[in-house]
Order: sequence, then C-alpha cells, then structure tokens
Amino acid sequence: DLADGDPSKGNFLFGSPLAGVLTSRATARYCLGRHGWADDVQQALAIARDADPMSYATVVSLIYPAGISSGVLTPDDSAMREIEDALGIAERSGDDIALALARMTLGIALVHRRLDDDRHRGQQLLADVSEVFRSRRHNLGELPFVEVYAARERARRGDHDDAVRVMRASVEQLFSDGRLLALGLPATGVLVETLLDRAADGDADEAEAAIEQLAAAPTDRGEAEPARDVWLLRLRALLAQARGDTEAYKPLRDNYRDKARSLQFDGHIAWAEALP
Repeated sequence: DLADGDPSKGNFLFGSPLAGVLTSRATARYCLGRHGWADDVQQALAIARDADPMSYATVVSLIYPAGISSGVLTPDDSAMREIEDALGIAERSGDDIALALARMTLGIALVHRRLDDDRHRGQQLLADVSEVFRSRRHNLGELPFVEVYAARERARRGDHDDAVRVMRASVEQLFSDGRLLALGLPATGVLVETLLDRAADGDADEAEAAIEQLAAAPTDRGEAEPARDVWLLRLRALLAQARGDTEAYKPLRDNYRDKARSLQFDGHIAWAEALP
C-alpha cells in the first residue's frame, strides 16, 4: 500500500521493496490457502526482473526454494531458466551471501527434478552451500532445510541410516525454531518418505510419530492452514500405503488429490497423480 505501485519506492538497500513484499504476501497467501498467491508470484518476478539485478536474484531465491519444496510450484523448465538467470546475476555481483542463496535455490530445484543427473548435481550444490553456511556463519536458519535435502539424495543412493539421522536432527531444529509453515512441512515430508522407503523395523511407527508431531504443532494464527492439511493428507496416504492398509489408503489418496487441485498447488497435484 505504501509503495502505491512504485517498484522503487523506499529502495534503501533493496532495489524494489514492492517486489519483496509481493513475494512475502504470496507465501502467506498460499500457506493459508487464500487466492491471489499465483498472481503475486508472477507480479513479483516481473517487477524484480525490470528493477535491478540483485532484486531479481533475491526474489527468485525467496520464491522458488520454499515454493518448490512445499509442493506449491514445480521445477519446470521455465522455473529453471529463472533460477539459472538469478544464479548468473549473483555470480557477477560479488555478493557471497546472494551467491550462496542462489546456489541453494538451484540445488533445491534440481533435487526435485526427475533425472538422476539433475538430482546428483543438486546434491553437490547443497553440500557446498551447507559448508558455506557453516564456515561463514550466515543463513544458519536455512541450514537444517538444506541438510534435509542433501541427506535425501544420500538416502536415494543407499546411505539411509546417516541420512535419517541428519533428517531427524534437522526437523527437530526447524520445529524448535518455530518454522513449521516455512520449512518444517517439507522437511517432515522428506523424513517420513525416507523412513517409509527404508522400511526397517520401527520406521513406520517413527513416520507416524513425525506426522502426528506435524499435526499437533501449535500456531498463533487461529486460522485454517491448508498448506499443512494437504501435507498431512499426503503423508497419511503414504503411511497407509506402506502398511498395506488399502481401506485407509484409497480415501486418503483421493482426498489428497482433491485438496491439491482445490488449492492449485502444482507440485502436490503432480505428486498426487503419481500415487497408484
């Protein structure tokens, strides 16, 4: 409202505050299942693209890691072009923090792609970013999130035990930091899916406990949280499937598909359609 449509108004430190707040509003809207988030995303990207290079790189780094990992957006070819462009800008900027965030964004996108080569490249990027965050002591709030996805790729290559250990610690850190809707949802999803894939003794019970922790986590908004609801439907469907409980699985799967479509979350729609 204060910007009144002016992309550069208040541009102290950040070239387009309007693009930044549109990005924040988009995130808030999709977490709460409110309409208009997709328009906010497109408007924020368009404004930032025409503003200045660092605004563009920053907005891309804010939109895609959370959006893709949360199942709201997909890492399609258009998104990948945006992310690669932002990485190029960050590389030329000489700003180490911007570069680390851009590399994190690309890494998160790549590990959500279908091809093994993409996911392997993503894992390597995330491992590098994790080391940068640790050694330079910045963006430590994002570190558990980065480590969850790097661990998932290790698990896909057979290193389940160490990966699950890292995931447990990361999820607990995100919950203790109160980052449920921002990063705790997808991180819990990664932990649950990895446990169910490993299928060792007690893994299904641990997965169920993680799901219930997610369901019971308090908020102070007093509003419905569709972003959490759609994740709970997905994870409970996967748990029922892993336990061979067909009677519970089918309605959960169908409700998950309906919820994903109603929210217009492209990532969840694709994940739901992939379920048998």
